[in-house]
Amino acid sequence: MKEGGEPSFVIGTNSHGCLRIPGEKFATHHTAIGELKFAVRGPLHQRTIQAPKSTDEMLNAVQNLGLNASVVGWTELHKQLLLKLAANAVINPVTALAGCRNGYVVPQQQQQQQQQQGGGGSEHHVSTASMVSSACAEIAAVYARAYPQLGKELSAQTLQRHVVAVARATGANRSSMLQDVSAGEATEVDWINGYLMRLGEQHGIATPVNTLLHTVVKLKEEAAAIAADEEILAQE
Repeated sequence: MKEGGEPSFVIGTNSHGCLRIPGEKFATHHTAIGELKFAVRGPLHQRTIQAPKSTDEMLNAVQNLGLNASVVGWTELHKQLLLKLAANAVINPVTALAGCRNGYVVPQQQQQQQQQQGGGGSEHHVSTASMVSSACAEIAAVYARAYPQLGKELSAQTLQRHVVAVARATGANRSSMLQDVSAGEATEVDWINGYLMRLGEQHGIATPVNTLLHTVVKLKEEAAAIAADEEILAQE
């Protein structure tokens, strides 16, 4: 940043799968290959920004780590961030509430799992697929009003395809929200579905699906925390 100027930031997004195992402090396991994308975000009034040499060197070093890292423009990264938000807003709460791995969100895998468990899950399969479709349509409506310049690239169909693709790629993973609920810890639902609720309210778009997911996850979060406290007291 030049003296007296406005700051620039390097912003990134990560789609690699990671897993924390209870009892292992300060350790995260890499479980699925994804992508790292970075962009330099300058002052709002500047369309382009020349990154400092040190920033270029840092980004070049990251690209050599073998983690599918790339440097893109801010508009492209902004779109990727919104796609990731949509995936997290669907996969995280659904898996946390169902107590299942990410692959359960993929329609074909979900149906196979239910058939292996004795069938009778077609209605539940349809309701989950409907939840995913409704959530994506709702998020697309919020994006269209909040980010009109990206609205056409973030349609409900695009979001749904992305959500299913992420769920399929990380099918064996337990989402961070499921891990938090299982451990009796606070989740990030306030900053995922809660953020979409606030963004919708700001732009006059109703968000009943995200509100429902947020409310039920908060209830499960509180119940898990109470159960964890009771377990501790029982051991004393």
